[in-house]
Formats: sequence, C-alpha cells, structure tokens
Amino acid sequence: MRYQFTILCLFSVLYAGCQKEVISLSTGVSETFYVDNAGASMRVLVEGNTASKAFIVVVHGGPGSTAYIYNTDYISQYLEDKYAMVYWDQRNAGASQGGDNGDKLKLDQYVEDLKKVIQVIKYRYGKNASVFILGHSFGGLITAGFVTKNDYQSLIKGWICMDGSHNYGLNDTLTRQMLSDVGKQQVTLNNHVDEWNEIIDYCNLHTGSFSLDESDQLYTYGADAETYMDSVNQISIVGMFLQFAFKDDIPLTSVLVNYLYSIDSDLDAELAQTEFSSALHKVTIPTLLLYGKYDFICPIGLADDIYSRISSAHKKIVISPVSGHNLFLQDESLFCTEVADFVARFK
Repeated sequence: MRYQFTILCLFSVLYAGCQKEVISLSTGVSETFYVDNAGASMRVLVEGNTASKAFIVVVHGGPGSTAYIYNTDYISQYLEDKYAMVYWDQRNAGASQGGDNGDKLKLDQYVEDLKKVIQVIKYRYGKNASVFILGHSFGGLITAGFVTKNDYQSLIKGWICMDGSHNYGLNDTLTRQMLSDVGKQQVTLNNHVDEWNEIIDYCNLHTGSFSLDESDQLYTYGADAETYMDSVNQISIVGMFLQFAFKDDIPLTSVLVNYLYSIDSDLDAELAQTEFSSALHKVTIPTLLLYGKYDFICPIGLADDIYSRISSAHKKIVISPVSGHNLFLQDESLFCTEVADFVARFK
C-alpha cells in the first residue's frame, strides 16, 4: 500500500511538472521570469496591460546596462495602463544570471537572445500577441541586427529606435561633426568656453578612421556636451538608478559585476566594425525613430540614415527639443505619447 502511494505521489509530481504554466491576462500584471539561451539566464519583467495583447520589448543600452532604469513611474502610468512593457536584462547585464559567457558576447548572439525572448512572450501570452521592439543606444544595434536578419521581422509588428545606433563608423563621424559644430557656436555665445575649446581641439586633431580609444573619447565628450546645453532637460542617470535600487530592491552586486564584465570584454572591438546601413533596405515593417535634438552620442543623422534607407511604407522621425541621449527620461510625455500612438496604430 505504501509502495502504491509513493508511486501515485511521484506520478502526480511528474504530471504537474509537465503542465504548461497557466498565464492569465490582466490589466495590472507584474511578473518576472527568466529566459535561458546559450548559457545565459536572462531576467524578464513584464508589467502592465497584458490583456491588450500588445507587448513592447525594451532592448536597453550598454553593453552591460540594465532594463531597470526604463521601468519609471511615468511609463508605468502612461504606457503600462494601455500595453504590456517587457523589461529584458540582456546576457551579462542587470539581474541576468549564468556563467561569464565570454565567448557568447557577440552581437549576433544578442540578436538570437532577442528572438528567444519574443518567442517566449508569444508562448506565454498567445501566439497572436503583437510584439514591438524598442531599442535604445546599444539596443539600436541589436534591434537593427534583428530587423535585417532572415525573416525575423515576421515576429514583430513594429520597430522603435530611440537614440539608437546602427552604424558604428557613421555614428563616430556624426558625433565628431556635431561636437565641432555646436562647440563653435557655444564658444561664440560664451557658454562653457574652456570645456568646448577642449572638445573642439580634440575634434580638430582626430578627423576620421577612428580607433577604439578615439571612439570612446568621442562618447565621453558626447555625454559631457549635453550637460553644457541650457536647452536640455538635465537628469542624473546614476541618481535615478540609486533611487530605483532602494525602491525596487535591485540586486546592485549583480548589476555591477555584469556591467564590469561586459565593458571588459572584446565586444566593443566587434561593434566598431559593425554597420547595418547597407542592409536596411530589407526593413518593411512600421518604424518609429525617436531622437533628442542634443544627443551627441547618437546624433539625429543616424535617424536620417535609417529613414532614407528602410523600405517601410510607414515610417516617422520625431525629434525632442529638450533631450539628449535619454529621451524616455528627458521628454517623458513625448516618449509615451508617440510610443502609445504607434502601437495603437499598428498592433
């Protein structure tokens, strides 16, 4: 009798373990799960209105950053009420887990990871789920790689590129030119003269075919430059992140270790040789391009390049007059309005 009972219990456990998780759709969801792929276990937080069947996958900047900083109170109030936001921590980023994955820190692997995340969303919430991808900064490279690869576009309804890069060489060229042009204007206006003169001198000495060190320096100057502009809505990413950390119990050790590992990898050397401009003609899905007027890191010229090359019948560029590189934080109302309208139209 005891033997039969043991067998029955074992069968019950095995049967329960084989059942597909029952996912209920609702207007106020907040659930975390992990997507495993190629040695990485990547944290995914889904929040908002899953009953809408529309999902916006945030492809964060970096490499090695985190999706935590995109989960703001404003976005929760003005986007998550309408649609579901998917906050994905990429491999070796944020709260994601796994080994060091040094041999997997390749752009193509990030593209495959994104595909896996989208497939899991459709498995969990229904194959008819409408998925949109939103790439920011480094996330622009990942999403550009995604929409130009094979038939991956068929998995999504639209591409949102926000202050994103898609062509490393062009990016550096545009950053240098913008730093030089705006710098000269600001010196004439007697604004931050010493700081701008240092930047202008560097741009005069470094004119093209940029090394990785030169590219990093241009990035640093680009981040500094927007803080010298009175028209920019100034924010502190570090301050906001620390505020989130205590409110949302962010695993700071994991975030820091992942970040340090990612920036110490060889990924930047690969990215420096990466461009998707020549493949953008393949893109036919609706595309929304959101860029800050004072984004020196990923200048507006990148949006112009995407717009002119994609084959999409529905494409739009929106420029924020008060933003630098973080439009979703510096112009929250414009960001939420444009994204919500885009998803409403094409879901």
